[in-house]
Amino acid sequence: MIDRSRIREQMEVLDSAGERVGTVDGLDGERIRLARDPSGKQDHVDLFAIERVDDRVHLSKTRAALGLAAAAAGGAAASRPANPLPPIRNPAVDGAAPRRNYMLPWVLAGLAVLALILALGQCNRNDEARPVGAREVPDVVTPRVAGAPLVPGTLAHDLERFLAGTDGVPRTFTFDAIHFDTGTANLRIDDNPHLNDVARVLAAYPQSRAAIVGYSDARGDSRFNRDLGANRVRAVIAALAARGVPAERIEARSGGEDDPAATNATPGGRFENRRTELVILER
Repeated sequence: MIDRSRIREQMEVLDSAGERVGTVDGLDGERIRLARDPSGKQDHVDLFAIERVDDRVHLSKTRAALGLAAAAAGGAAASRPANPLPPIRNPAVDGAAPRRNYMLPWVLAGLAVLALILALGQCNRNDEARPVGAREVPDVVTPRVAGAPLVPGTLAHDLERFLAGTDGVPRTFTFDAIHFDTGTANLRIDDNPHLNDVARVLAAYPQSRAAIVGYSDARGDSRFNRDLGANRVRAVIAALAARGVPAERIEARSGGEDDPAATNATPGGRFENRRTELVILER
């Protein structure tokens, strides 16, 4: 669950693609109020759409999926000077001939010389640090997880770091980006990228075993909620199996409405409680 106290005014807000959608103007109940764009339009973002908060606010969906105006991301670009370099010629004053700008070539030449000096200095430092007769070996990165690099701060990235380390088990991870609509066990199209990444990590560590626990909010009959949690677990296990993770490596468990992650008194809290957790049992 997102800690509201970490959200401050003037923080930059980025969508799931890393694109800037605006800055925080304040909090309105369960929503973030964004600063007005140059046209005067003011957008809001629900708190449950936030994936994490560090020095910026990161959203779990793209700007288009959240229905935010494109102008919010273009405000900074619109205010950027069109021509940051000085003109080559100065305008004529009182009929006099325009004066040529002789300083610009000298400034550019000076910057080029400075860059060359810094580059040579770095080369000398590298030569001094290298032992005599040592053979230069290039840095080769061979990631264990196949495919594109995992995005830091995501469940898949944290899961891979844990499986590659030596910390003890069990260890619980929450599918922060995977939630279910009320009363359903249907995965959404938006969940596919997160499931793909988790499947890639589990495939890279074939000796690991896990359990998936499904939870619901507290509305309705408790027995129905337990069954609903179990159905949600089966949906996630089936999705991972379809992506190459053998189902026998994953236990299915249901938490029902027990152990809520947030309050059941608000829509945002109930959304957080309709969650699925991945528990690593063995490496």
